[in-house]
Amino acid sequence: ENMWGDAFHHGFASMSLFSKSLAILAVLPAAYVQAQDLQCMKFEDIYADGKELCENMWGDAFQVVDNYTEAYTMWFFDALNPNDATSQLMHPNGDTSICNLQYFHKTLPTPEGDGFTECHPWKEASCCTKEVANASNLLTSYGDEYRWDRCGALSPACERFFVQEACFYECSPHIGLYRRAGGHACDNSTGQCSNVYLPECDPDSAAYDQNTCTSEFTHSTWEVYKMPIRRDYCDAWLTACAKDMFCAADNGDYFSCARLQPETPTAAPASTEEKESSLEPGLIALVVIFAVLLVGVVIFLCVLYSREKAGKPLFKPLEEEGKGETKDKEGSSVALPQLPKSERV
Repeated sequence: ENMWGDAFHHGFASMSLFSKSLAILAVLPAAYVQAQDLQCMKFEDIYADGKELCENMWGDAFQVVDNYTEAYTMWFFDALNPNDATSQLMHPNGDTSICNLQYFHKTLPTPEGDGFTECHPWKEASCCTKEVANASNLLTSYGDEYRWDRCGALSPACERFFVQEACFYECSPHIGLYRRAGGHACDNSTGQCSNVYLPECDPDSAAYDQNTCTSEFTHSTWEVYKMPIRRDYCDAWLTACAKDMFCAADNGDYFSCARLQPETPTAAPASTEEKESSLEPGLIALVVIFAVLLVGVVIFLCVLYSREKAGKPLFKPLEEEGKGETKDKEGSSVALPQLPKSERV
């Protein structure tokens, strides 16, 4: 409130300008390089709506719901984490005092210091450290194949949502409830998840044994399954990224795209709309130049006409300029004496 004078007041209403800014930034052109094997396309051409984005992009990790009391958000600005109430309602016996996902995660959600700014909503109870929670590491920690900018740099508005999702995955203690193998929220009857983690079914475990594994799916300590996410959050994500480029392989599946290793990146062919927009600056400059020249010509002609009308032309006829002059022996011009009319022949 102090920084911006009377522009804002405390409360959710003050965020309207932020939302509008995201929408504006979303349509700004982003520089991009298209890798042919990644089938790079605009987000709006890959996903029909926010639901498809959140569900297709992340495999089975998330499901989009309309009942917001039974859904989580990947980002918040409240002093209290709104996901606390969601977990208490849906999983009153679930344990969010531990970090149930394990990869770069801490064992317990503990407070972080003042340098914890990138993923600040989780500062008071975070499953990630500030070394993990910075924009550069969130982008590169899992390897180049998991970068979200493989089809070219994203607009700031779009990239912010990827950072938010990464913060949510790395830092939230609530997401561990939905761990596919060993999570509290699993419905065992589906056969697609389990409340019990079996290390013999985990290829990354020293105890992995394919012969003794009895699970219908591969176990891990990091995979998330069917966590409910608010539809409005996913819709906002697509709005922010609509014009940006992303891998379209397997309907825009992030993990399918990670398995693709394009050999020769090639420049993305410009669409007709993009070609027309790229010509606009040159055409505008050309029009301006011609307009300036035209104005100059008009002004010059007006001056000529004005001087002629006043009897003071800028240019005299050649015969008038030479009248009454002749050349001396050295070739210099000398004035001839004017005879009285009576002495002229």
